[in-house]
Amino acid sequence: MIEIGKYNSLSVIRKSDLGYMLTDGKSEILMHFKESKQELTIGEKVNVFVYTDKENRPTGTMHPPLITLDQSGFLEVVEVMDEVGVFVHNNTPKDLLISKDYLPYQKSQWPVVQDKIFCGMKIKKNALVAKPLNRFDIQSLNPSIKYYEQEQVEAYVIRIAEKGLGLISKDHIYIFVPLAQMRGQYRLGQEVIVTITKMLEKEAYGTLNQHKEILMDTDKEIILSFLKDNHGVMNFTAKSRSEDIERVFRMSRKAFKRAYGALYKEQKIEFDDSNTYLKEL
Repeated sequence: MIEIGKYNSLSVIRKSDLGYMLTDGKSEILMHFKESKQELTIGEKVNVFVYTDKENRPTGTMHPPLITLDQSGFLEVVEVMDEVGVFVHNNTPKDLLISKDYLPYQKSQWPVVQDKIFCGMKIKKNALVAKPLNRFDIQSLNPSIKYYEQEQVEAYVIRIAEKGLGLISKDHIYIFVPLAQMRGQYRLGQEVIVTITKMLEKEAYGTLNQHKEILMDTDKEIILSFLKDNHGVMNFTAKSRSEDIERVFRMSRKAFKRAYGALYKEQKIEFDDSNTYLKEL
């Protein structure tokens, strides 16, 4: 039985106008001439990857794909369709769809063209599609590589959660970045440089923050921008709840108070018991 999404050992039974007809002895598929690495002869056995074309018909290629049903990997986003999802390239003529069902609810968190997503492959309605891997799938890869603290690592966003970001490094290590250790907004598939803060057996913890002095300048700008976007008034002060600060500003209360205090010393803000006001500069 010919299996899509996998390598199959098939025999050449004849040539057509379009390519070679291949068989396993029971069924036949077409492999276009351009998908063969060399001239083939009748009766020759070839090892081909079987995928589905635009009409969801099984077809073959001798060019190696980036992922199969048995092998996950990084795939680059080549097209974004708001009502459908995103398409990723697998080194086959037909790109793989990642359904919007597997993407974040907020469109601003969707990947853009050239982002890379760590994917597995599955069969849906007799067609091959891609699916982002989750934390437990990645942990099961169990690579032998270990990082040391303060090592900087290239990684991609694979999960956006309320409490932080899930990343996967190029070495296939899962890295969690707590909310307090990041700034701004991120999207699935975005490449980042993460600093390792703790290495466990199957995963690591990291930070996307810079040194405190540089980071405080960034935090000050975040607070000032929020004030400017809200007509110079906000119902946040240094006494606001940690949960509210983290939700709105995506920084810890400690970092907020540090930047808030600096803005007050610089006479850029003033406050009362309930609100903070932007002073005219």
